[in-house]
Amino acid sequence: MTKAIPFKGLLYDPEKVSMYDVTAPPYDIISGNMLQRLYDRSPYNIARVDCGMETSTDGGSMTKYLLASESLRKWMQEGIIKFQDRPAYFLYETVYTSYGQKKTMRGIFAAVKLAQPGKGIFPHEMTHSKPKEDRFNLLRICRANTSPIFSLYDNPECKITDCLGAILAQRPYIEFTDDDSNCHKCWIVSDPRLTERISAGIAGKDIFIADGHHRYETALKYQKLMKEGSGDSDAAYNYVLMLLVNVADEGITIKPTHRLLSKLPAGAIDLLNEDFDVTRLAPDTDIIKAIANKKRTFGMLDANGQFYELRYKGQPPSGVLDIDVIILHEIIFKKLYNVSEFGYEMDVVKTIAMIEGGRQQDDGQAAQKAQKYDAAFFLNPTRVADIEMVARAGLRMPPKSTYFYPKIPTGIVINYFDK
Repeated sequence: MTKAIPFKGLLYDPEKVSMYDVTAPPYDIISGNMLQRLYDRSPYNIARVDCGMETSTDGGSMTKYLLASESLRKWMQEGIIKFQDRPAYFLYETVYTSYGQKKTMRGIFAAVKLAQPGKGIFPHEMTHSKPKEDRFNLLRICRANTSPIFSLYDNPECKITDCLGAILAQRPYIEFTDDDSNCHKCWIVSDPRLTERISAGIAGKDIFIADGHHRYETALKYQKLMKEGSGDSDAAYNYVLMLLVNVADEGITIKPTHRLLSKLPAGAIDLLNEDFDVTRLAPDTDIIKAIANKKRTFGMLDANGQFYELRYKGQPPSGVLDIDVIILHEIIFKKLYNVSEFGYEMDVVKTIAMIEGGRQQDDGQAAQKAQKYDAAFFLNPTRVADIEMVARAGLRMPPKSTYFYPKIPTGIVINYFDK
């Protein structure tokens, strides 16, 4: 049975630092240049902990994980970050713009009891060993969840907007706007009457991991390690920091990640005809608009600049779920084309430009040596219902099947095990 509890969160003191200066995007979307900019922004930026540089800027020899642990302790001693006086939930709100539409998403930062996948908590994406090793080392040495796992549950009878409406009307503890002009707010909810209501509204509900699969598997590995020396079921390591978003509150946005192939097989279009209705489209086609809201339908752009609409005309074979991204990978890439290497790009304009760039290289017009692609495949966003279907089946989607937006900033609240 799933269980969420309030906890004594470790938070920055907004009277001493600017939250814009000390928060950061999730570790897995921070590039080298971005990391340096975050370092330059503040000596207290959470990136120094969550995804620190390999060597210290002062020339020291400590590993980045030891530096992360030292930074946390130092910031606590200086009062830059501090524990709350009593256990609390942390109400989060972000106001953002997606596809020209202003949206609001709300959730609860909570400590969620760990469970084996499929036992109330459901993953949906594959993981890789290297990121898990990195996250495990950080967790083992810092003894803290420095960034939350973004997760979904569904309880129409206990919407955040209904049970915490009065809190939303109050001044938030934290408020800042990020580089993408997304506004973030956080309120501390420690009233026992409210925390009990929140706990009851989450208890027993299935939880689906949206972002943070590596962190969740790492938390399970750390729990196993700690239990070898202690069987305390109430110990902090039995819980993990999550941002829980109630699907019933709406406000969730999932964006697609489009695929690129560096080489098409001979007769690529003819190969598609067996399983797909293939329609040639005009050169100036808005490919996303052409496929919007059409199930089992994909857009394609080849190296000749020709757009196609591909509509799968059969039923997925046994073992292939009726989900767009899985059909694309299993039917087109695996069965028809026999390819396993892909490029990825979220931005449609950039995706098209990458195909056009390959065509220019063939024409001798591009001096730079960039990755050359022969075709792009465009998808509709994966639906929340699709994620639930895959998760309940105990399966995993291909990498980059979902891109939840906006990303939850790291540094709003930390779950530190040593209180």
